[in-house]
Amino acid sequence: MIKKIVLILPLALSLNAQAGDAHLLDSLVVHNASLEMLEPIEPSYLENITSARIWNGNWFLGISCGASAFVGSPLGCADLFDRIEPTLSVSGGKWFTPAIGGRVSFQGFKLKNSLLHKQSYKSVHADFLWNVLSHHYNTRDQPKWKIVPYAGLGIIHNEDNGNTSFAFSYGVMGQYRLSQRIHLIMELGGTTTFKNFDGRGVSNRFGDNLMNLTAGLSFSIGKVGWKRVVDASPYIRQNEWLIEYASSLSDCNSLLARQHNEDAELIAELKKILEIEGLLDLYKNRSKNGETENLSKKLYPKNDYSGLNSLRSRLQGIQWPDNSINGDSIQGKSSTENHRLGSSSEYQSSLQGYLTELSQGKSCIGAPIFFFFELGTNHLTDTSQLVNLDEIARIAKQYNLSIRICGAADSATGTSDINHSLGASRSEYIYSQLLHRGIDKSRISEVNEGGIDTYTPKEANRHTSVMLFLK
Repeated sequence: MIKKIVLILPLALSLNAQAGDAHLLDSLVVHNASLEMLEPIEPSYLENITSARIWNGNWFLGISCGASAFVGSPLGCADLFDRIEPTLSVSGGKWFTPAIGGRVSFQGFKLKNSLLHKQSYKSVHADFLWNVLSHHYNTRDQPKWKIVPYAGLGIIHNEDNGNTSFAFSYGVMGQYRLSQRIHLIMELGGTTTFKNFDGRGVSNRFGDNLMNLTAGLSFSIGKVGWKRVVDASPYIRQNEWLIEYASSLSDCNSLLARQHNEDAELIAELKKILEIEGLLDLYKNRSKNGETENLSKKLYPKNDYSGLNSLRSRLQGIQWPDNSINGDSIQGKSSTENHRLGSSSEYQSSLQGYLTELSQGKSCIGAPIFFFFELGTNHLTDTSQLVNLDEIARIAKQYNLSIRICGAADSATGTSDINHSLGASRSEYIYSQLLHRGIDKSRISEVNEGGIDTYTPKEANRHTSVMLFLK
């Protein structure tokens, strides 16, 4: 366990220095990303543009009835109202876009020819539909109104005289939406065929016309509505920005990687220096006794914490002997005297007591690591302090150490209850950060000091301290 502490102490004591120097990296440029560009884009749509559905959706079936009037050549002696007869129409079709559609329509019943004789007829025609109000279409709803001119081709059959003729169909249809699938329709249309359709007139010229006015209902079948085309321009701009931003992050990562390699080499050199300093004392003692050294075997010094204990005792006003290898004296004492004091029973007893407290978990390893917070919050005064947590987590996991977190607030501001809650909030923040770095929660304990006035300046009282223990 003592060998583990050799590596823990130098790294733990250097954490604050590493965090303090983080802002000195003048070659590292931090790019503040635009939050708007990183947010998901709400889709926008191209105006009056939809994707066509060739086969699925927007089919319809229409049923209507009304009146028809036959106007032929020769005309006969009756006026238009004397020629009116009932008619029935059934149609089915599909809208391919909000503006363009097609249908097949069946129409028939009775008509009065030029002699005012009633005849039965049937007509089938295929029509091209064009919605002139398609620009009123929007993404959330179908338009209330449709005005649909149409034109088409078909055949018409007279059941009384057996004539079957080629015919043109044309007209205009109005639709009003009652619900998502039901429309009220009204249609004014006409059919033009050859003059001999009613049995009178020539067969090679057009001249017989059947006019009709009907009303009814149209029912939508399958999927209803249209899929709008998404405007790709915002996504293209965002992608271009993200590519540029990723390139800048890559440059930063490369710089940080080089700095990491340099820091790793520096730490390796520092470890070598610590190892050499410890081995110098060991080699010096062995050379006096005439012992031979096995240079191929790597030896490590035993850390007696004399330097750390000396520092802590001087801070408490207690004189400790110095055991450093360079022979510096403490408060005017010579190196010979210091060496003699370091061998005294009092010194050995104090040292042994400290090591016993470490092994029993009564004293923390080295000095506590402090994290300072802004007034009235659990926000660190400088986020670079989190570098210390990375190293604390690494050391604690490597050597199976326990961690104690102690939160505090400045008693000069706020009430006792507020400071107690604030101290708990600050310790809880550090606790969550350690959990995020892989520390098992069973190895972490929390202490709340509430409001204190221990330190000067008073800002130092707004802190959370982290201590490492062997148990």
